Amino acid sequence: MIRQEEWMDVKLMHRQGASVRRIARETGPSRVTVRRILAAVAPKPYGPRQPRKKKLDSFLDRLGELAAERPYARATGLHEALRQEGFTGSYESVKVWLREQHQAERARRSACVRFETAAGIEGQFDWKGPVKGLLIHEPETGVLFFRFLLAWSRARWTLTVRDQKLPSVLASLVWAFGKIGAVPQRLVLDNPKTAVLKPRPRLELHPFFAEFCRHYGTEPTPAWPYHPERKGKTERTYQDLEPAGILHGRYRDMAALQVAVEAGDAREMNRVHGTTGERPIVRLERERAHLLALPVVAFDPRVPESRRVLSDCTVRFEGAAYSVPFTHVGSRVTVKADVFGEELSIYARADLVARHRRAAPGERVMVEEHVAELRRPRFERLRERAARAQKPAPAARSIVPWPEVEVEQRSIAEYAEAAGGGR
Repeated sequence: MIRQEEWMDVKLMHRQGASVRRIARETGPSRVTVRRILAAVAPKPYGPRQPRKKKLDSFLDRLGELAAERPYARATGLHEALRQEGFTGSYESVKVWLREQHQAERARRSACVRFETAAGIEGQFDWKGPVKGLLIHEPETGVLFFRFLLAWSRARWTLTVRDQKLPSVLASLVWAFGKIGAVPQRLVLDNPKTAVLKPRPRLELHPFFAEFCRHYGTEPTPAWPYHPERKGKTERTYQDLEPAGILHGRYRDMAALQVAVEAGDAREMNRVHGTTGERPIVRLERERAHLLALPVVAFDPRVPESRRVLSDCTVRFEGAAYSVPFTHVGSRVTVKADVFGEELSIYARADLVARHRRAAPGERVMVEEHVAELRRPRFERLRERAARAQKPAPAARSIVPWPEVEVEQRSIAEYAEAAGGGR
């Protein structure tokens, strides 16, 4: 193939008076090729070659069927299956075909179409972390960043938490809805195991998370696994944590870190967004009219956990022991722990029977009045119990006097005669 530069060099040397032999010697093509170039007006165009018939062409349909039946099969297995059906081609041709199919499948999965949702329709939330070294007194504690974003206005709110358990997820969402003052119609989330028990083929949500969504009237829409672009509007916003210096600071506690995070959110809310061309805080005011109203009562994010009261008048929760009144020994109670607070409540059915501070694993929290009755001498308690169980004595019967009636007195002979005779 003669390139255009070589063609022009031949033409130029011929204009300068060089012979065909000299041109061929210096440029490389043969003298026949040089004469053909000199006779041509323009370079010869080279089009695509006609594809050659390959041995694999007649087996492509069958190869596609085998690949569909065995999606994880390797090229060696597919080549062996084709050979048993009469294929005489090389393994390399099957490997190249399979590689092209995998590349096309990866491209299909990663391709997406950018879309915008209407106002009030969609809210997205995601997590970043855990990030260690942010807290001065707890350098080994990992901090997670929860961020909620309204898709239309790009308004966002960020909360720092310590874990990603279901109570933390629900408490964070309750906090975000309270900040907005409303609820989006659709809730787009990832597939955390705490909230999504089974993403496919049929979606199965955690019952408590499904109850939360029903309480607020929002529709849960988990993104398809390994497709983060479904909630890309909130995925990309985490890139500002590094430039803002939040990840490089040191904070005395979670409250100080939260102040820094909220300051960063305020800056972004008042900055013109690159896609919408408006400030998110301005668009938020227009979006509020399309959001759902908050229910009168906020959802309780404390997940109830059932525990049995042990013989020492305590229940075990997260490795610590908490006392309850001794009358509940042997029965089951419900434990609810505050997500962001330091309080733990214990219920017997619907009645609150104990409230304690959160304790560290291995610690015992006892309330004296729960077991004070058990500290009294045993004979006193048995005496009182017997007194309560003793039946009251029956009331004494009263003698009712016979009424005074005058009776006529008669002799025995009269009675005998009346009876039919006498002695």
